[in-house]
Amino acid sequence: MINRPNVLFIHVDQMHFQAVSAYGNPYVKTPAIDRIAADGCSLMTNYTTMPQCCPARASWYTGRMSSETGVPTNGCPILPDLPDLGQWLRKHGDYECVYAGKWHIPKRDVRKSFRNLLPTDARGEFSDAAVARACMGFLANHKPDKPFFLNAGFMNPHDCCYTAGAAGGMGKFRFAPEIEDQLPPLPKNFVNTKAPRTSKWKELDWRYYIYIYYRWVEMVDAEIGRLYDALKTSRFARNTVVIFTADHGDGLGFHGKVSKGFMEDEAWRVPAIVVYPGKIPKGRRETEKLTSGVDIPATICDYAQVPMLPKMSIGRSLRPLVEGRSVPDWREYVVGESFLGAGSVGIRDKRYKSIHSGNGQVRLFDLEQDPLEMADLAAADASRAVLKQHRAWLREFVGKLDLCTRVPEGPKAAPYRTYLDWYRKVKEEA
Repeated sequence: MINRPNVLFIHVDQMHFQAVSAYGNPYVKTPAIDRIAADGCSLMTNYTTMPQCCPARASWYTGRMSSETGVPTNGCPILPDLPDLGQWLRKHGDYECVYAGKWHIPKRDVRKSFRNLLPTDARGEFSDAAVARACMGFLANHKPDKPFFLNAGFMNPHDCCYTAGAAGGMGKFRFAPEIEDQLPPLPKNFVNTKAPRTSKWKELDWRYYIYIYYRWVEMVDAEIGRLYDALKTSRFARNTVVIFTADHGDGLGFHGKVSKGFMEDEAWRVPAIVVYPGKIPKGRRETEKLTSGVDIPATICDYAQVPMLPKMSIGRSLRPLVEGRSVPDWREYVVGESFLGAGSVGIRDKRYKSIHSGNGQVRLFDLEQDPLEMADLAAADASRAVLKQHRAWLREFVGKLDLCTRVPEGPKAAPYRTYLDWYRKVKEEA
């Protein structure tokens, strides 16, 4: 009989990659996430497949990019014939597949893939404690006759959307002068863009948004801590792989933005940590290798000792990286997609990052010299070789995809047409 490890997948919604006190942020306290980081390996250059909820989550559970799953933006239905991790691990590894919390994969009933402990898409303020306790109850009662794949889908810090949304500034979200001296400074790359959502904000409003965002992070960290404590004191502590990550980031005032959907790092880059006692060295930080949201299902399949999900052409198992083994043939670049508006694709190598738009615009940043993406180098003669390489990588990436061509009728057809028309032109360049 194969001795398969248990898997605890902890995911949060809309968490900026720097919103962890263990990584040096003095404006937020995340003792639970800090403990997880101390127990395992942090992937410091990790990127979501698409910085929006539904596409990123569909990628987690299928191992496919958002242009492949049928979920290029929020609200688009996932292809019904794509197997998800719950179905896959149950079929190939005899796992007890359990879910609690936010699912948010359109037209895929979580109950047909997992035993659903607690269905909720409510605000994290009201639901995250229940998610933690449902998962804690499962750990207390599960009989170890088969391995489990337990998913804890926390909502926060997504409640920040209500601070910056249509109702922002009202009631308890109103700025309190008593905490003015506690407000974090604006990011160094802040520019007041006068976007509709924040057009009336003054500096204090922006700083208050950042302050309250970190309080949402601390709220979900407390619930993560309760769940992690329950695992650590359970009989499953030594044989459970723990994966922590976020579906996407948040603008958090960087470049004068809030929310998500764009390819600047504040939205595209997300934290990720993997823990496996006795197998993954404690306190490791992988800073060199570029990783992606589609690497998470590949990693879960690897540890579970089941076949990879069908047609996973981009994702790779993180297991050798987090275990500290040499991986000389790891990817040279990572790609993320967004199909909002004209669409954009981010390409990141070890030093440079380019953002390609469906309308032909290209931007280029030297992240070694300019980590805040403030100086666009695309027009410089010295950048031609870098852009040529990135464009070649874009063609290579598009060539690996099995694109979703089932375009629905009506207004939801637009994002599908965006990538189908754009990627066809990219292929024709070759």
